[in-house]
Amino acid sequence: MADFSEFGSREHDGWSDGGIVEAYIKHFVPITNAVGNEIAGRQISPGDDVLDLCCGQGTLTSVIADQGARVTGIDFSPEMLSRARAAAPAATIVEGDAMALPFNDARFDKVVCNFGMMHIADQPKALSEVRRVLKPGGAFSMATWVGPAASPAFAAVFGALKAHADFSAAPAQPDLFAFADPARADAMTADAGLEMEQHETYEAAWVLDDPDELFDIFLTATVGAGMLIRSQTPETIGKISEAIAKTVAEKHFDGTRYSVPAPVAMIFAKAA
Repeated sequence: MADFSEFGSREHDGWSDGGIVEAYIKHFVPITNAVGNEIAGRQISPGDDVLDLCCGQGTLTSVIADQGARVTGIDFSPEMLSRARAAAPAATIVEGDAMALPFNDARFDKVVCNFGMMHIADQPKALSEVRRVLKPGGAFSMATWVGPAASPAFAAVFGALKAHADFSAAPAQPDLFAFADPARADAMTADAGLEMEQHETYEAAWVLDDPDELFDIFLTATVGAGMLIRSQTPETIGKISEAIAKTVAEKHFDGTRYSVPAPVAMIFAKAA
């Protein structure tokens, strides 16, 4: 496996930045909450013992607790965890590493991971840990962004970056959108001892008042893309911003506002 340790370190440091966390909660959480509610409504039953992997600010953790389950949330970001403890006081909240979970084998009935897997350096190891802590027949569900090939929002951003940015300062990283491909998701879950049962697309979108907003979202509310943008020259940053705004204005104006689709892949699996 390639060495993604620098990527992992940057993710950890970035998600420990209170400014990025607050911007993420403002701009991303309206979508991630809706997806998390969909997963919880379909997967969680009263009395379940559930692990919320990469629990972030704890919104889904709180929803799971409200459904009558016993829930443990784990994340590597102290900034996120302080919010999770406030959001989900009935939950057990733990700081820890998804690649080395501090739990016994066969501990949980269910594991959920809502938009967390793309922030993990060794995704196969994290999946193996999911399988280890799941009871036999236990359920795993996760959500991840669909990549630029089928996501207008990510196409606008990554298309502009590819056209204008210097990627030399970016660390090697895993494929952030691997799980959006059903065949790859099936293979990766199977390698970890999980059996994928469903792979679905959840239709989501950013609804914006101004075409410049999509650039601002990725600049301020993400770690990897934001860091890459900030590493560019002012002239290049201007070109990236202009390219994204141009795409949004030309392709996604509905007559009143700008609606930019950002579909989500949902994966449902069980412990084989």
